[in-house]
Amino acid sequence: MKKPSLHTVRRTVQVVTAVSFVVIPLLNHFRISFAYGNFLSFRFFIIPLADPLAVLQIVLKNNYLSADLMVGAAIALILAGVLGTVFCSWICPFGLFSEWTHLFARRWGRKSRTIENKLTIPGFTIKLGLFVLGIVGFLVFSTTPVLNQLSLPAWYSRIFQFWFEQWHVSMAVLALGAILAIEGLAVRRLWCRYICPQSVLIALAKQVNPRRMRVCYDKDKCLCRQSIGHPCHQACSLGFDPKNVNRRLETDCTNCGECITACKKRGKALSYGFSQKL
Repeated sequence: MKKPSLHTVRRTVQVVTAVSFVVIPLLNHFRISFAYGNFLSFRFFIIPLADPLAVLQIVLKNNYLSADLMVGAAIALILAGVLGTVFCSWICPFGLFSEWTHLFARRWGRKSRTIENKLTIPGFTIKLGLFVLGIVGFLVFSTTPVLNQLSLPAWYSRIFQFWFEQWHVSMAVLALGAILAIEGLAVRRLWCRYICPQSVLIALAKQVNPRRMRVCYDKDKCLCRQSIGHPCHQACSLGFDPKNVNRRLETDCTNCGECITACKKRGKALSYGFSQKL
């Protein structure tokens, strides 16, 4: 039996996660509650999960931190510290739709400029600046975790919570559609790379561990000779060249593994590894 590719495994996890957050509120509607919540706060049996940004806002504004919130945020941050920002590429449902939108835009008549433009400005630098401004604005002007309103995975999960609990269609449907339409027209994954505040803390968490999992490049095994446009570069929806990712740009990498899948068709120069070496 042929072993499924890394792409197939990842896509399966993404789809199962997206479908789960449709099914879970339906089960909750019928009083089946072994799992409940959304991408801000979730519980599976006795295991709590929480968005670290939501927890940070509660701590800063309300001086409150329950055991569930602490454990839930710690799980997310530890996962990032060991495996990198895999939440963005393996779990987040918006990431799935953003990737599909990008793929559709590239295939249907809009030539992607991600190869011509190497995107040398780190998206994390922009995200971090917006994050700091958002936190300052939150502390000065808000009494509630207002930055949660920028969580697109939470919007996605709340759509189905509102529907099955209140039979109400959330306006988040239109907002998500508009953001994806803009990304499709730009042929860029704009939100994930430059805006998403939820990804900032987990990206910072992975910097704590220099031996976290990352995509490693072995030049001696590389069979590609062209300097640009090689399969692993084309496979990256964020526009990175896996052969030439410096440490600042590596912060933006979500360990999706698409470059690894592309590379295995021609060699094995790229692979996951727990190493300080890029």
